[in-house]
Amino acid sequence: MPRQRNVVPTYGRHIATQQATCTVRLPNGQRKVLYLGRYNSAASKAEYSRIVSIVATNGGVYPTKENNLTVNEGLVLFGQFIDGYYVDANGKPTRTVENLKLALGYLRRLFGPSLLIEFGPPQIKTIRSVLINERRVRTQINKFIGQIRQFFRWCVEEEHIPPSILEALRAVRPLMPGRGGAKEGTPRQPADPAAVDRAIPLMPPAVRAIVQLLRLTGARPSEILCMRPCDLDRSKEVWIFSLAHHKGSWQLKTRTIHFGPDAQAVLSPWLLGTPADQYVFSPKRSEEIRSRERSDARVTPLWPSHSARNDRKRRSTRRRPPSDRYTAANLATAVRRACRRADVEVFTPYQLRYLRAVELRERYGLEVVRAVLGHCAASMSDHYSKAADGILASRAASEVG
Repeated sequence: MPRQRNVVPTYGRHIATQQATCTVRLPNGQRKVLYLGRYNSAASKAEYSRIVSIVATNGGVYPTKENNLTVNEGLVLFGQFIDGYYVDANGKPTRTVENLKLALGYLRRLFGPSLLIEFGPPQIKTIRSVLINERRVRTQINKFIGQIRQFFRWCVEEEHIPPSILEALRAVRPLMPGRGGAKEGTPRQPADPAAVDRAIPLMPPAVRAIVQLLRLTGARPSEILCMRPCDLDRSKEVWIFSLAHHKGSWQLKTRTIHFGPDAQAVLSPWLLGTPADQYVFSPKRSEEIRSRERSDARVTPLWPSHSARNDRKRRSTRRRPPSDRYTAANLATAVRRACRRADVEVFTPYQLRYLRAVELRERYGLEVVRAVLGHCAASMSDHYSKAADGILASRAASEVG
């Protein structure tokens, strides 16, 4: 005698997204996986109970209709798309994937079990209200709402929902300054030159060199951190660093950074002994240099038992070996610690880019700022160097006013 079919869906977990799931049988005999929300949450269990009652009422079958894709199901499909679409040259997901998933997390938590075709302006305003109550800044809220619209635009492209839903969402206006109850963010300002000068001597040698290069070139931290000797053209008086992969690579833009005499003096010691295809600034290499310097400065004799003990300590205490390159987070942490040791206002590595933009605009003008920082539009260069307006206006007033 065949085993009796179990018509009650089982509460399960989707490992990749950590969502609760249950598989139901449709009227046409096929099966469908429903996503219920965060696994083991009260909301997912309540949705599971609702589905079980529906299945029990309909004789073990889950009734369906056209365009019955839920928000959770759409987000799973969209997640598979962005994981393969927003990738870097090495095939790894970019920061865009992380940012999209952060914004879409609100959509999943608030409206995960709802049908996509039921989503409209009231729902997106609800998400916006939650973001306002969390005290997020206005520009970030507008960005999150735009990323949620991006998800629905993809759903229209894949014919999961009719275009009228996207048009309705576009009718929701963005938050304007001073309206809507959202707080305003603090614009990023250039780093204080005095604070930079006082903090630099207290930084580790590699971090000190990176910060000095950022200060001299106005480059992005990620650009200096990925530098290799093979990417440098040192055949001319001014060295040229051509980036193979950078922020604008996906738009087929080129990016070059020029190193003058001061930058060359900072960079030259770090190029000695560095293989052409390895990163110039490497935590692994910096650790080796630091250990060698400590060993050379040792006063007491180094006996074999001491070496054996040190080897055991290194193997037992270090959980992660040093990586081949610094990350932006590593650099920011080291800079922050140096600022606190110097008792100065903390600045971020990216603020050095703003500082260089202001100095270049004061001396050479906006077009030079655009060329050095690698901007395509002068409006972006104006944004970075806006702090120079007051100095330039005062200079003009003193000369011709």
